Amino acid sequence: MTTVDDQRFAALLRSVSVPEPRVDVRRAVRDGRRRRQRRRVAGAAALTVLAGVGVVGAVQVGGTASSPAPTTPALAVSPAATGSAAPRPPVTCQASWLSQPIDGPVAVAVGVDPTGRYVVGDIGTGQEDGRVVLWTDGRPVVLPKTARHAAAVNASGHVVGTDGDGTGWVYRDGKLRFLATPPGFDAVLVHAVNARGDIVGTARRSDDSHQAVRWSTAQPQTYRLIGQRGSTATGITDDGTIVGGMDQQPYRWTPQGVGAALAVPEGYPRASVESAQGEWAVGMVPGGSNGGAVQMLPVRWNLSTEGEVLIGDGAPLIVAPDGTSRRLPGRPEVRATEPGTYTAEGISDDGLTVVGAVYENQAYRPLVWRCGR
Repeated sequence: MTTVDDQRFAALLRSVSVPEPRVDVRRAVRDGRRRRQRRRVAGAAALTVLAGVGVVGAVQVGGTASSPAPTTPALAVSPAATGSAAPRPPVTCQASWLSQPIDGPVAVAVGVDPTGRYVVGDIGTGQEDGRVVLWTDGRPVVLPKTARHAAAVNASGHVVGTDGDGTGWVYRDGKLRFLATPPGFDAVLVHAVNARGDIVGTARRSDDSHQAVRWSTAQPQTYRLIGQRGSTATGITDDGTIVGGMDQQPYRWTPQGVGAALAVPEGYPRASVESAQGEWAVGMVPGGSNGGAVQMLPVRWNLSTEGEVLIGDGAPLIVAPDGTSRRLPGRPEVRATEPGTYTAEGISDDGLTVVGAVYENQAYRPLVWRCGR
Protein backbone atom coordinates (compact mmCIF):
# COMPACT_ATOMS: atom_id res chain seq x y z
CA MET A 1 0.00 0.00 0.00
CA THR A 2 1.13 3.58 -0.57
CA THR A 3 1.43 6.05 2.28
CA VAL A 4 -1.54 8.04 1.02
CA ASP A 5 -3.67 4.90 0.79
CA ASP A 6 -2.67 3.93 4.33
CA GLN A 7 -3.77 7.31 5.62
CA ARG A 8 -7.01 7.19 3.67
CA PHE A 9 -7.92 3.69 4.86
CA ALA A 10 -7.04 4.55 8.45
CA ALA A 11 -9.39 7.52 8.25
CA LEU A 12 -12.15 5.36 6.80
CA LEU A 13 -11.83 2.69 9.47
CA ARG A 14 -11.89 5.33 12.21
CA SER A 15 -14.87 7.13 10.67
CA VAL A 16 -18.05 7.75 12.64
CA SER A 17 -21.39 9.25 11.73
CA VAL A 18 -20.15 12.84 12.03
CA PRO A 19 -17.54 14.30 9.66
CA GLU A 20 -13.95 14.14 10.84
CA PRO A 21 -12.61 17.65 11.56
CA ARG A 22 -10.07 19.05 9.14
CA VAL A 23 -7.12 21.26 9.93
CA ASP A 24 -7.23 23.51 6.88
CA VAL A 25 -8.28 23.68 3.28
CA ARG A 26 -4.96 22.55 1.84
CA ARG A 27 -4.80 19.46 4.02
CA ALA A 28 -8.48 18.74 3.40
CA VAL A 29 -8.13 18.66 -0.34
CA ARG A 30 -5.00 16.56 -0.08
CA ASP A 31 -6.63 14.00 2.25
CA GLY A 32 -10.09 14.08 0.68
CA ARG A 33 -9.04 13.77 -2.94
CA ARG A 34 -8.50 10.21 -4.09
CA ARG A 35 -7.35 8.66 -7.38
CA ARG A 36 -3.87 10.23 -7.79
CA GLN A 37 -1.08 9.96 -5.21
CA ARG A 38 0.51 13.22 -4.14
CA ARG A 39 3.76 13.67 -2.31
CA ARG A 40 5.03 16.91 -0.78
CA VAL A 41 8.46 17.95 -2.11
CA ALA A 42 9.81 21.16 -0.61
CA GLY A 43 6.25 22.45 -0.38
CA ALA A 44 5.17 21.28 -3.84
CA ALA A 45 2.95 18.32 -4.66
CA ALA A 46 4.65 15.64 -6.76
CA LEU A 47 2.39 13.73 -9.13
CA THR A 48 2.67 11.38 -12.08
CA VAL A 49 -0.14 10.50 -14.50
CA LEU A 50 0.00 8.19 -17.51
CA ALA A 51 -1.12 9.29 -20.95
CA GLY A 52 -0.39 6.58 -23.45
CA VAL A 53 3.37 6.95 -23.07
CA GLY A 54 3.16 10.57 -21.91
CA VAL A 55 3.72 11.64 -18.33
CA VAL A 56 2.70 14.71 -16.37
CA GLY A 57 5.18 15.84 -13.73
CA ALA A 58 4.43 18.02 -10.72
CA VAL A 59 3.14 21.33 -12.02
CA GLN A 60 4.97 24.11 -10.26
CA VAL A 61 4.66 27.40 -12.10
CA GLY A 62 6.73 30.26 -10.72
CA GLY A 63 6.13 33.96 -11.31
CA THR A 64 3.42 35.41 -13.48
CA ALA A 65 1.96 32.86 -15.86
CA SER A 66 2.77 33.47 -19.50
CA SER A 67 2.80 31.75 -22.85
CA PRO A 68 4.15 28.18 -23.08
CA ALA A 69 7.88 27.74 -22.90
CA PRO A 70 9.61 26.47 -26.04
CA THR A 71 9.75 22.73 -26.48
CA THR A 72 12.84 21.35 -24.75
CA PRO A 73 14.77 18.12 -25.32
CA ALA A 74 13.13 15.09 -23.79
CA LEU A 75 14.37 13.83 -20.46
CA ALA A 76 13.29 10.35 -21.50
CA VAL A 77 12.56 9.29 -25.06
CA SER A 78 9.94 6.68 -25.79
CA PRO A 79 10.54 4.00 -28.44
CA ALA A 80 8.27 5.93 -30.77
CA ALA A 81 10.75 8.79 -30.70
CA THR A 82 13.60 6.79 -32.18
CA GLY A 83 14.20 6.69 -35.89
CA SER A 84 14.40 9.37 -38.55
CA ALA A 85 10.85 10.71 -38.57
CA ALA A 86 10.45 14.25 -39.89
CA PRO A 87 10.18 17.00 -37.24
CA ARG A 88 6.62 17.65 -36.11
CA PRO A 89 5.15 21.07 -35.29
CA PRO A 90 5.56 22.08 -31.65
CA VAL A 91 2.66 21.51 -29.28
CA THR A 92 1.18 24.52 -27.51
CA CYS A 93 -1.25 24.46 -24.60
CA GLN A 94 -3.82 26.89 -23.28
CA ALA A 95 -5.26 26.89 -19.76
CA SER A 96 -8.95 27.63 -19.22
CA TRP A 97 -11.33 27.46 -16.29
CA LEU A 98 -13.90 24.73 -15.84
CA SER A 99 -17.30 26.15 -14.88
CA GLN A 100 -18.41 25.61 -11.28
CA PRO A 101 -22.10 24.67 -11.03
CA ILE A 102 -21.96 24.93 -7.22
CA ASP A 103 -19.93 27.03 -4.80
CA GLY A 104 -17.04 25.77 -2.73
CA PRO A 105 -13.47 26.82 -1.87
CA VAL A 106 -12.10 23.41 -2.86
CA ALA A 107 -12.90 22.75 -6.52
CA VAL A 108 -10.49 20.37 -8.27
CA ALA A 109 -10.59 18.36 -11.49
CA VAL A 110 -9.16 14.95 -10.55
CA GLY A 111 -9.47 12.92 -13.74
CA VAL A 112 -10.11 12.92 -17.47
CA ASP A 113 -11.14 10.06 -19.75
CA PRO A 114 -8.75 8.78 -22.45
CA THR A 115 -10.49 10.85 -25.16
CA GLY A 116 -10.42 14.13 -23.22
CA ARG A 117 -14.20 14.55 -23.49
CA TYR A 118 -15.14 13.72 -19.89
CA VAL A 119 -13.62 15.44 -16.86
CA VAL A 120 -14.50 14.57 -13.27
CA GLY A 121 -13.80 16.50 -10.10
CA ASP A 122 -14.90 17.45 -6.59
CA ILE A 123 -16.32 20.73 -5.28
CA GLY A 124 -16.88 21.51 -1.60
CA THR A 125 -15.24 22.81 1.54
CA GLY A 126 -12.69 20.00 1.74
CA GLN A 127 -14.68 18.12 4.36
CA GLU A 128 -17.26 15.35 3.78
CA ASP A 129 -19.70 17.81 2.17
CA GLY A 130 -18.02 17.74 -1.24
CA ARG A 131 -20.00 17.03 -4.42
CA VAL A 132 -18.75 15.18 -7.48
CA VAL A 133 -19.05 16.99 -10.81
CA LEU A 134 -18.86 15.43 -14.28
CA TRP A 135 -18.04 17.79 -17.15
CA THR A 136 -19.01 16.53 -20.62
CA ASP A 137 -17.56 18.70 -23.39
CA GLY A 138 -17.25 21.40 -20.73
CA ARG A 139 -20.86 21.15 -19.52
CA PRO A 140 -21.12 20.26 -15.81
CA VAL A 141 -23.52 17.85 -14.12
CA VAL A 142 -23.56 17.45 -10.33
CA LEU A 143 -23.79 13.79 -9.29
CA PRO A 144 -26.12 12.63 -6.49
CA LYS A 145 -25.20 13.64 -2.94
CA THR A 146 -24.25 10.10 -1.94
CA ALA A 147 -21.40 10.10 -4.48
CA ARG A 148 -18.23 11.39 -2.80
CA HIS A 149 -14.56 11.53 -3.73
CA ALA A 150 -14.37 10.76 -7.45
CA ALA A 151 -11.48 8.56 -8.55
CA ALA A 152 -11.71 8.13 -12.34
CA VAL A 153 -13.90 8.35 -15.45
CA ASN A 154 -13.76 6.21 -18.61
CA ALA A 155 -14.52 6.96 -22.26
CA SER A 156 -18.20 6.08 -21.75
CA GLY A 157 -18.57 8.71 -19.03
CA HIS A 158 -18.81 6.14 -16.22
CA VAL A 159 -17.46 7.63 -12.99
CA VAL A 160 -16.12 5.65 -10.02
CA GLY A 161 -15.09 6.65 -6.52
CA THR A 162 -15.27 5.94 -2.79
CA ASP A 163 -17.52 7.69 -0.28
CA GLY A 164 -16.51 8.81 3.19
CA ASP A 165 -17.27 5.53 4.94
CA GLY A 166 -15.23 3.39 2.54
CA THR A 167 -18.01 2.26 0.19
CA GLY A 168 -17.18 2.18 -3.52
CA TRP A 169 -19.62 3.49 -6.10
CA VAL A 170 -20.16 3.80 -9.85
CA TYR A 171 -22.19 6.43 -11.71
CA ARG A 172 -23.42 5.04 -15.02
CA ASP A 173 -26.17 6.21 -17.40
CA GLY A 174 -27.43 8.76 -14.89
CA LYS A 175 -27.73 6.27 -12.02
CA LEU A 176 -25.57 5.81 -8.92
CA ARG A 177 -24.90 2.26 -7.72
CA PHE A 178 -22.68 0.96 -4.92
CA LEU A 179 -19.91 -1.61 -5.19
CA ALA A 180 -19.89 -4.70 -3.04
CA THR A 181 -17.50 -4.73 -0.11
CA PRO A 182 -16.10 -8.28 0.02
CA PRO A 183 -17.18 -10.21 3.15
CA GLY A 184 -14.66 -9.95 5.96
CA PHE A 185 -13.40 -6.54 4.82
CA ASP A 186 -14.34 -3.20 6.37
CA ALA A 187 -13.70 -0.71 3.55
CA VAL A 188 -12.63 -0.40 -0.06
CA LEU A 189 -10.61 2.20 -1.92
CA VAL A 190 -11.49 2.52 -5.64
CA HIS A 191 -8.73 3.65 -8.00
CA ALA A 192 -9.46 3.10 -11.68
CA VAL A 193 -11.90 2.05 -14.41
CA ASN A 194 -11.08 0.96 -17.97
CA ALA A 195 -12.97 1.24 -21.27
CA ARG A 196 -14.76 -2.09 -20.72
CA GLY A 197 -16.06 -0.96 -17.35
CA ASP A 198 -13.68 -3.05 -15.23
CA ILE A 199 -13.07 -1.32 -11.89
CA VAL A 200 -10.13 -1.97 -9.58
CA GLY A 201 -9.28 -0.97 -6.04
CA THR A 202 -8.24 -2.37 -2.70
CA ALA A 203 -10.24 -3.83 0.19
CA ARG A 204 -8.98 -3.58 3.73
CA ARG A 205 -9.75 -5.12 7.12
CA SER A 206 -9.58 -3.48 10.53
CA ASP A 207 -6.37 -5.41 11.27
CA ASP A 208 -4.69 -3.47 8.44
CA SER A 209 -4.56 -6.46 6.05
CA HIS A 210 -5.65 -5.75 2.49
CA GLN A 211 -6.19 -7.31 -0.93
CA ALA A 212 -6.77 -6.11 -4.50
CA VAL A 213 -10.34 -6.28 -5.86
CA ARG A 214 -11.95 -6.11 -9.29
CA TRP A 215 -15.58 -5.10 -10.01
CA SER A 216 -17.66 -4.25 -13.09
CA THR A 217 -19.70 -1.14 -13.86
CA ALA A 218 -22.42 -3.40 -15.27
CA GLN A 219 -22.55 -5.65 -12.18
CA PRO A 220 -21.26 -3.59 -9.26
CA GLN A 221 -22.29 -6.18 -6.64
CA THR A 222 -20.10 -8.81 -8.29
CA TYR A 223 -16.42 -8.82 -7.36
CA ARG A 224 -13.25 -10.89 -7.66
CA LEU A 225 -10.29 -10.76 -5.28
CA ILE A 226 -6.95 -10.35 -7.05
CA GLY A 227 -3.66 -11.86 -5.97
CA GLN A 228 -2.99 -12.73 -2.37
CA ARG A 229 -3.26 -11.02 0.98
CA GLY A 230 -1.06 -7.92 0.90
CA SER A 231 -1.90 -6.99 -2.72
CA THR A 232 -3.19 -3.62 -3.92
CA ALA A 233 -4.66 -2.53 -7.28
CA THR A 234 -4.14 1.01 -8.57
CA GLY A 235 -4.69 0.74 -12.34
CA ILE A 236 -6.13 -1.41 -15.12
CA THR A 237 -5.57 -1.38 -18.87
CA ASP A 238 -8.26 -1.92 -21.47
CA ASP A 239 -7.21 -5.56 -21.97
CA GLY A 240 -7.64 -6.24 -18.24
CA THR A 241 -4.02 -6.10 -17.10
CA ILE A 242 -3.97 -4.87 -13.50
CA VAL A 243 -1.11 -2.99 -11.82
CA GLY A 244 -0.57 -2.29 -8.15
CA GLY A 245 1.58 -3.66 -5.40
CA MET A 246 2.44 -6.81 -3.50
CA ASP A 247 4.37 -6.71 -0.23
CA GLN A 248 5.44 -3.10 -0.84
CA GLN A 249 6.77 -3.83 -4.35
CA PRO A 250 5.32 -2.84 -7.77
CA TYR A 251 3.32 -5.65 -9.33
CA ARG A 252 1.20 -6.62 -12.33
CA TRP A 253 -1.43 -9.25 -13.05
CA THR A 254 -2.30 -10.49 -16.54
CA PRO A 255 -5.96 -10.63 -17.64
CA GLN A 256 -5.80 -14.32 -16.70
CA GLY A 257 -4.74 -13.43 -13.15
CA VAL A 258 -1.07 -14.46 -13.37
CA GLY A 259 1.01 -12.12 -11.22
CA ALA A 260 4.61 -10.95 -11.51
CA ALA A 261 6.74 -8.25 -9.90
CA LEU A 262 7.75 -5.16 -11.88
CA ALA A 263 11.45 -4.36 -11.79
CA VAL A 264 12.57 -1.65 -9.37
CA PRO A 265 14.89 0.77 -11.23
CA GLU A 266 18.53 0.14 -10.46
CA GLY A 267 19.86 2.19 -7.58
CA TYR A 268 16.50 2.70 -5.86
CA PRO A 269 15.28 0.78 -2.80
CA ARG A 270 11.63 0.49 -3.81
CA ALA A 271 8.97 1.75 -6.20
CA SER A 272 5.21 2.13 -6.41
CA VAL A 273 3.07 1.89 -9.56
CA GLU A 274 0.13 4.29 -9.82
CA SER A 275 -1.64 3.69 -13.14
CA ALA A 276 -1.41 1.96 -16.52
CA GLN A 277 -2.56 2.31 -20.11
CA GLY A 278 -1.81 -0.01 -23.00
CA GLU A 279 1.63 -1.54 -22.48
CA TRP A 280 2.82 1.23 -20.17
CA ALA A 281 2.64 1.86 -16.43
CA VAL A 282 3.87 4.77 -14.34
CA GLY A 283 4.67 5.32 -10.68
CA MET A 284 7.22 6.73 -8.26
CA VAL A 285 10.59 6.00 -6.68
CA PRO A 286 12.09 7.86 -3.69
CA GLY A 287 14.87 10.19 -4.76
CA GLY A 288 17.06 12.49 -2.72
CA SER A 289 16.11 14.45 0.37
CA ASN A 290 15.31 18.15 0.10
CA GLY A 291 14.84 20.07 3.32
CA GLY A 292 13.95 16.90 5.18
CA ALA A 293 11.37 15.83 2.58
CA VAL A 294 11.99 12.91 0.23
CA GLN A 295 11.73 13.88 -3.42
CA MET A 296 9.55 11.37 -5.28
CA LEU A 297 10.61 10.82 -8.90
CA PRO A 298 8.35 9.60 -11.74
CA VAL A 299 9.02 6.17 -13.24
CA ARG A 300 7.76 4.53 -16.42
CA TRP A 301 7.57 0.80 -17.09
CA ASN A 302 6.94 -1.00 -20.29
CA LEU A 303 5.00 -3.88 -18.75
CA SER A 304 7.52 -6.33 -20.18
CA THR A 305 10.71 -4.39 -19.38
CA GLU A 306 12.52 -2.73 -16.52
CA GLY A 307 11.52 0.55 -14.94
CA GLU A 308 12.98 3.82 -16.20
CA VAL A 309 13.28 7.03 -14.17
CA LEU A 310 11.76 9.78 -16.30
CA ILE A 311 12.26 13.09 -14.55
CA GLY A 312 15.02 13.85 -12.11
CA ASP A 313 14.18 17.37 -10.96
CA GLY A 314 10.40 17.41 -10.41
CA ALA A 315 9.96 20.01 -13.17
CA PRO A 316 6.46 20.81 -14.49
CA LEU A 317 6.66 18.88 -17.76
CA ILE A 318 4.62 16.76 -20.10
CA VAL A 319 6.69 14.09 -21.81
CA ALA A 320 4.79 13.39 -25.03
CA PRO A 321 4.63 10.07 -26.94
CA ASP A 322 7.14 11.41 -29.46
CA GLY A 323 9.69 11.95 -26.68
CA THR A 324 9.50 15.75 -26.61
CA SER A 325 8.68 17.62 -23.42
CA ARG A 326 6.85 20.86 -22.75
CA ARG A 327 5.79 22.99 -19.83
CA LEU A 328 2.17 23.80 -19.06
CA PRO A 329 1.26 27.51 -19.12
CA GLY A 330 -0.72 29.18 -16.36
CA ARG A 331 -3.59 31.64 -16.47
CA PRO A 332 -2.54 35.29 -17.05
CA GLU A 333 -4.65 36.53 -14.12
CA VAL A 334 -3.13 34.06 -11.66
CA ARG A 335 0.21 34.83 -10.06
CA ALA A 336 2.01 31.74 -8.80
CA THR A 337 3.37 32.90 -5.44
CA GLU A 338 4.66 29.52 -4.23
CA PRO A 339 5.36 25.99 -5.47
CA GLY A 340 2.20 23.98 -5.94
CA THR A 341 0.01 26.87 -7.13
CA TYR A 342 -0.86 24.72 -10.15
CA THR A 343 -1.47 20.96 -9.96
CA ALA A 344 -2.09 18.43 -12.72
CA GLU A 345 -4.29 15.45 -11.87
CA GLY A 346 -5.22 13.68 -15.12
CA ILE A 347 -4.32 13.50 -18.80
CA SER A 348 -5.91 12.05 -21.93
CA ASP A 349 -4.38 9.24 -23.98
CA ASP A 350 -3.06 11.60 -26.66
CA GLY A 351 -1.52 13.90 -24.06
CA LEU A 352 -3.46 16.91 -25.37
CA THR A 353 -5.93 17.37 -22.50
CA VAL A 354 -4.69 17.85 -18.93
CA VAL A 355 -6.90 18.62 -15.92
CA GLY A 356 -6.05 19.93 -12.49
CA ALA A 357 -6.49 22.98 -10.32
CA VAL A 358 -5.13 26.35 -9.21
CA TYR A 359 -4.68 27.23 -5.53
CA GLU A 360 -5.12 30.96 -4.94
CA ASN A 361 -6.61 33.09 -2.15
CA GLN A 362 -7.21 30.05 0.09
CA ALA A 363 -9.33 28.31 -2.55
CA TYR A 364 -8.94 25.76 -5.35
CA ARG A 365 -10.41 26.29 -8.83
CA PRO A 366 -10.70 23.54 -11.48
CA LEU A 367 -8.62 23.98 -14.61
CA VAL A 368 -8.23 22.28 -17.97
CA TRP A 369 -5.32 22.60 -20.41
CA ARG A 370 -6.16 22.00 -24.09
CA CYS A 371 -3.16 21.41 -26.32
CA GLY A 372 -2.66 21.15 -30.07
CA ARG A 373 -0.23 21.55 -32.91
